[in-house]
Amino acid sequence: MKAINITYCSCNKYFFQNQWKSYTTMKDLVSKKIREQIPKAQLKFEDFNFPDQPKEKVENEVSAAAKDKEHKVKVILKLAKCNLCEKEGTEYFEATLQIRSANFDILEESIEYLQVRVANLRHRGMFINNVKRQPEGFDLYMSNKRIAQSLGRELQEKYGGVFKASPRLQTRNHQTSKNVYRMNILVKLPDFVKGDIILTDDGNVLRVDKLGKKIKLYDLDKGTNIVIDYEKLKYHILKKHSTYVSKVQPGLEVINPFDYQSSMVKNNPERRPDLGAEVQVVVHKGIYILS
Repeated sequence: MKAINITYCSCNKYFFQNQWKSYTTMKDLVSKKIREQIPKAQLKFEDFNFPDQPKEKVENEVSAAAKDKEHKVKVILKLAKCNLCEKEGTEYFEATLQIRSANFDILEESIEYLQVRVANLRHRGMFINNVKRQPEGFDLYMSNKRIAQSLGRELQEKYGGVFKASPRLQTRNHQTSKNVYRMNILVKLPDFVKGDIILTDDGNVLRVDKLGKKIKLYDLDKGTNIVIDYEKLKYHILKKHSTYVSKVQPGLEVINPFDYQSSMVKNNPERRPDLGAEVQVVVHKGIYILS
């Protein structure tokens, strides 16, 4: 019975016929290899061990029973790095993903989101090989430009903002006579989140209702929806204050958080609160109650 030699990568690929191919579990792969020599064998795995370091080899033995005869099959595992994973931890990169935001909490959350997504894409050769801190953001040097663009789009869909991607000529491959490009990807995230209240430069008080390629806003004065490009929006965020409803009839009033006087609210909330209820408001030339 011939020994079975398997060179594999930690990203669930093994080397076969000069190619790296995917496998589900090592047990399934070993079972398949043994049954190519002993069809319909009943297999027993005991104390099956794996190498800890690249280039290390570990020898195992698997019992294979067939036709009232038991074979001891030697299985030799060698840990290696596939052609994609060998780029991990190097200076290799195909794209620079530039993430910017004036809001550090949004910036930090977006980076954490990316780290989780990249970890789940490791089997596709996606790595962050370097990170550089920049004013209002980070530059992430990524090993796959197509996936980097997709992740940039994901950030825009999740947090909103501006997405831009532009190729940059890096070198020319003299063997193929083709230009080699790296991708610069900019994702400029807004400093607000869904539910924030913003004041535009032309004096409109707007609630952020939806983020994505464009922003959907609700005008608290007019009670209408607005869809606009981020780059056309000039604004600052209004601070929210907690206060209490002081009157519900004939008009809705709350305690002004600055002078503590009962004041009429300027907008009609979607849900009318009860007398004495704690509510959130913003103040700009009057008081707006938030639903």
